[in-house]
Amino acid sequence: MFSRLDSYILKAFIPTFFMCLLIISGIYIIVDLLQKLGEFIEMGGEALSTGLRYYVYLFPVIIFQFFPAITLIAVCLVLVRLSKNREILAMQVAGISLYRILLPIFIVTVFMSFASFGDQEWIIPRFAERLETLRQASFGDNIQKNLLLDDKENNTLVRIWKYNNKTQNMQSVFILARYENRKKKFTISADEGRWLGNNTWLLTKVIKHTYNEQGKWIAPMQQIDSLEFQSTITPMDLGEIKLDPSLLNFTQLKELCKSEPDNPRNSVLFHSRIAYTLTHFVLLLLGIPIVVGFERLSRNLFLRVGLCVLICGIFYALSFICSNLGNTGLIHPILAAWLPIVIFGPVGLLFFDMMNM
Repeated sequence: MFSRLDSYILKAFIPTFFMCLLIISGIYIIVDLLQKLGEFIEMGGEALSTGLRYYVYLFPVIIFQFFPAITLIAVCLVLVRLSKNREILAMQVAGISLYRILLPIFIVTVFMSFASFGDQEWIIPRFAERLETLRQASFGDNIQKNLLLDDKENNTLVRIWKYNNKTQNMQSVFILARYENRKKKFTISADEGRWLGNNTWLLTKVIKHTYNEQGKWIAPMQQIDSLEFQSTITPMDLGEIKLDPSLLNFTQLKELCKSEPDNPRNSVLFHSRIAYTLTHFVLLLLGIPIVVGFERLSRNLFLRVGLCVLICGIFYALSFICSNLGNTGLIHPILAAWLPIVIFGPVGLLFFDMMNM
């Protein structure tokens, strides 16, 4: 049963959490709205209704993406206020340890983690099809981004950052070819590519690395102005509209992994979904000591909040890098999903243990 102290901390945390949720979501929506301003202007009278429906469908996705960061920032703001008013010091003088003061925050974080999981499992999939249809119909502009396709006949994985359905041009192409033993055969990075017909793509500004059957690199690196690449992947395959796997629930994602076992992106998403449940706690273990654990930092309000935001940025940046490496098959999907947790988790525990309790 919660004590008066727990109720006091929770009454300070919950409004702050929703305030941070609205502010961060609002910033995201405003930035996205500015990027799509041209499309909304072209819609004329339908812009308002289309925009409302689009952002209503998108809102659960925004919450899921930023839930751990919002939780950490809200906790930091509450603790900064308590520390600035010397309320935490008064509690400690009264014989209450910092661990006990922080207990309700960690309990609420457990519920936040379950709420985030429920958002991804039930709310996002419910609106996924409508969101994707509206996105492609209203904001498609013949451009598709971040495509990952598996050419099973040639045992090749192709990653395309941007593809224009109208001109059939690709930008920023990465190709990973494999031997029968699944070891890398060669990798190709190209700035651009265009369809020539007869299962042939013309790649320009190419960098090629070749490997032996043991997966070891064979020097030297090749730099080629243009290269014709044979693939069964055609513009029809690239133009096919599919539901983004990140919008699927856990069961759907698991089935997708079984149906497309050679696509590492699905496996990365599957394992990331499991690892994501610990992200809230890892960020709290890193952020709380910075706010109330170290005396030198506790004197500077802006430094504390800024460092918490920086920690979130570094964590999300590492997660993004690991996911991209896993999506292209350069590292194992399990490692891509869990590496940020494995790196930051022990650091957070160390910081938490070093706090002035």
